[in-house]
Amino acid sequence: MIDAHVHLRDMQLAYKEDFTTGTAAAAVGGFTTVLDMPNSVPPTDSPQHLIERQRKAATKIRVNVGFHAAATSETKTIVGLAQAGAFSLKLYMPRPIAKFDISDDSEIRQLMMGCKRSRLPVTVHAEDLGTSTRSPPSDSFQELARARPRSLETRAVERIIRIQGMTGSRVHFCHLTLASSLEKIRACPPRITSEATPHHLLLSSRALRNLGWSAWMVPPLRSEVERRMLLAAAKTGHCDIVASDHAPHSIREKKRRPENSLPGVPGLETTLPLMLTLVSKGILDLSRLIKLLAENPAKIFSLESKAKLRPGYDGDLVLVDMKKKSRIDSGSFQSKAKYSPFDGFRTTGAVVSTIVGGTLVHSNGEMVANRGCGSILRSSFSN
Repeated sequence: MIDAHVHLRDMQLAYKEDFTTGTAAAAVGGFTTVLDMPNSVPPTDSPQHLIERQRKAATKIRVNVGFHAAATSETKTIVGLAQAGAFSLKLYMPRPIAKFDISDDSEIRQLMMGCKRSRLPVTVHAEDLGTSTRSPPSDSFQELARARPRSLETRAVERIIRIQGMTGSRVHFCHLTLASSLEKIRACPPRITSEATPHHLLLSSRALRNLGWSAWMVPPLRSEVERRMLLAAAKTGHCDIVASDHAPHSIREKKRRPENSLPGVPGLETTLPLMLTLVSKGILDLSRLIKLLAENPAKIFSLESKAKLRPGYDGDLVLVDMKKKSRIDSGSFQSKAKYSPFDGFRTTGAVVSTIVGGTLVHSNGEMVANRGCGSILRSSFSN
């Protein structure tokens, strides 16, 4: 299993999560490979910062780890990031991670052209906030969510698709919340791909109303009708991958006033049990789940030796008990983020063992391999 969208934090954000705890969470959750997002401190916005992040992680990780980098329109930096092994350049439209004029279509086009020449995908957080740069004052998380309506996603998806049509670059849309977004992308050439998260597939704005900070993420949870439509589209093949968007914060940071509460929830330890539960209920085919969590992520991000049990492929696999019943308990997480909007959810299907590169890393809830047993991955674009 491959999670193409995680935030492992570490370095100056190690109090939220570090490479050891984050990859232990991945192993317990059944993921043998994860791809880390660049909004770290310092950000992964240069070849030097990427190489330093790879070096820091190498002795700590328990699963395979690759790194996305921050979007830039500077050709020299794009080439350097590709050579250093970045798996994509991440365009965070609400507030770019590196210096980038998100209001300028020509700068996005320059990013896409540079990535095309270096054979890198562009990954996109699709919320086009226009001139707004921060959340408005609010007394509730529901108000915050209403300030980020579905139209922001629709506008961003249409804009990026239009610019991609001028460049022919590869684009991957992260954590989409609308079935209409998936349908627009499905009508595009195969060089544009899509992603959904378990929280957007399984939770609605009702959870935000009931749970508050523990269900606050961006993009925000949508209505129950929109959630059902998204799940229906995902299970019928309109979505390419499912990723956790594992985004741990300290509970102190989450419990601030709504406009200051940091968005994001941990997901590495809940994604596979939740998705296996959909299989057990007959909502999702097991073959479809394997495409969403293994085959398609490997294909999109050119993880050429992953996601298959064949001679010449890496010995990465997860063993699951399809019938084991459990209850999600964030207090037992390997992650430092001991909270979840799924706390108390009953699941059917559990991870038994996780094997990385032929080494047993996790078995029956226990870590059985030393940290550093995972491998740092560099994209094939660096070759």
